[in-house]
Amino acid sequence: MPEKPEEKLLILQLSDDSRKISRILSNEISIRILKLLDRKSMSASDIADELGVRLNTLKYNLDSLLEIELIRVRQVKWSRKGREIKVYETVGKTIILLSGKKNSDMSLILTLLRHYNLKSPEKKDTSEISGLCCEHGI
Repeated sequence: MPEKPEEKLLILQLSDDSRKISRILSNEISIRILKLLDRKSMSASDIADELGVRLNTLKYNLDSLLEIELIRVRQVKWSRKGREIKVYETVGKTIILLSGKKNSDMSLILTLLRHYNLKSPEKKDTSEISGLCCEHGI
């Protein structure tokens, strides 16, 4: 089932949720995880080995990224010893942070984004849309 364009977009008002997401994304390990998973899907132990971090530190960061829905479990495999192995992947969301009124017209924002992407499909950065600031990619 194809994903809706709205599921690839996270529009945040300045709030406790946006501060939480900003805090998670300001963590160097979280950013390194996202960059790594953007290249290929991996298990927690593979990510820990690749990044040279302890598994419990990695697990904390994976849980945080799962909670804000920037990564997901792609599949669950089983080891020879019968242990569950989760394979993670990024969800490829674009995050837009809005200041101002809470009742911003989200449909207008989505329309502008769709219009921009149709005019320039090869260009993924939406930062040039008037009135919007978007950090695309991590």
